[in-house]
Amino acid sequence: MGIKPYYAGIFGLAMSCHVHADKSDFDATLACYTQAGQPGIAVRIEQGSKLLYSAANGLADIESKLPLNTEQVFQIGSITKQFTAAAILQLADRKKLSIQDPLGKYIPSLSPDYAKLTIDRVLSHTSGLPNYNEGPEIGAKMAHYRTLDQILTEIVQAPVLYNSGEGHTYSNTGYLLLGKIIEQVSGLSYKAYLQQHIFTPLGMKHSQVLTKGTGGDEVKGYSSVDSTRAPVAPFHVDRSWIYSAGGIETTLADMSRWHHGLKTGKVVKPASYRAMVTSAILNDGSPATYGYGFYLRPLAGQTSYFHEGGVPGFLAMSAYFPEADLFAIALSNQDTLHPGPALLDMVAQHLNITPKPLPDVKVSDFAKTLVGEYQSAGQQLTVTFEKGILYGQKGKGEKRKLVARTNNAFSFECTQNYYQLSMAEGKTSLTPVGLYRGQGKPLFKL
Repeated sequence: MGIKPYYAGIFGLAMSCHVHADKSDFDATLACYTQAGQPGIAVRIEQGSKLLYSAANGLADIESKLPLNTEQVFQIGSITKQFTAAAILQLADRKKLSIQDPLGKYIPSLSPDYAKLTIDRVLSHTSGLPNYNEGPEIGAKMAHYRTLDQILTEIVQAPVLYNSGEGHTYSNTGYLLLGKIIEQVSGLSYKAYLQQHIFTPLGMKHSQVLTKGTGGDEVKGYSSVDSTRAPVAPFHVDRSWIYSAGGIETTLADMSRWHHGLKTGKVVKPASYRAMVTSAILNDGSPATYGYGFYLRPLAGQTSYFHEGGVPGFLAMSAYFPEADLFAIALSNQDTLHPGPALLDMVAQHLNITPKPLPDVKVSDFAKTLVGEYQSAGQQLTVTFEKGILYGQKGKGEKRKLVARTNNAFSFECTQNYYQLSMAEGKTSLTPVGLYRGQGKPLFKL
């Protein structure tokens, strides 16, 4: 239903070169993250109104060998929260509710601790509500269909974690409660409300809310249990338990329609959209780095509004980079194959974030300085140069080829995450720089 995203941030700026990646670069990146005969990834990247890239690799159905394509329907998990948040804000725009209203105004059966929490705090995961699907006992129950009221009756028994506004804790419980409020205020089911007020107006003809079963009519969802990523059936969760917290299935093109509709005022008023992409503020004055349905943290060193999503069998990531007006989305039909790394690699390639590969003639000179063993607490990296090729080995793991890059940097093959080589005060160090995590702790040469 939800994936807790990595902290993101990168300290280097985009390179001065303005030559963008082309289709062959994107194709190569997508190939790095997918395998023939296995579940795969579909991706779409656009800038402004221009489609830069759309492609899919892998199989939609292992048994029938049906290949993935860019027009198929995938489940997007917690990216659904953007739609739930927008539906609440639509009702607020129409003066049907206020986001400062307490939950108890619309769900009077709630306990006092739940009833007093305000809608805006629930939208931003800062209300102190727990996350119902993290308990060990809930898994078996989630295999069976339940009505929303039956589910809520069960999950609202858990105590509130802390006073509202004291912290940020991701809560699927909160977004199921928001789904109930949408139904109470509109008089429509959550599924019908989104169809009538979002999907149909935006022309999202291939999108819907799954309310029972597990979906996957054409694109089957898979899991895996070991590093070989051999596909197996995913954990069975009836989608009635996911609902307004993660129940949407859609396509790449429909998600493009959603993105453009949202940011151009076709879904909510401009002020409401700004609220969605503005961080909530905690009681101590610090930002929660989450607005209403969006994480608000740098990715690939760029300001971004993003969300990840996961349900058994599927993973998804959607990100918008406002400074570049770049929208990117990737969908996977295996819940152990996160499409985010491939997507961010493509973003980094297009925006020239990662230092460019060195010409082969310069690699040997770079290797003279680079080769050696590096170590920090809990990390070890050995770099070797063999027959004109750089290799890196993390700890006792597999030895893999490296790509030498400009500005004394390098990366492993098939990734835009890189290491920065530095020499200061007689010490040589490598600083990892990740598109998700940003700058890590340096490793020092032994």
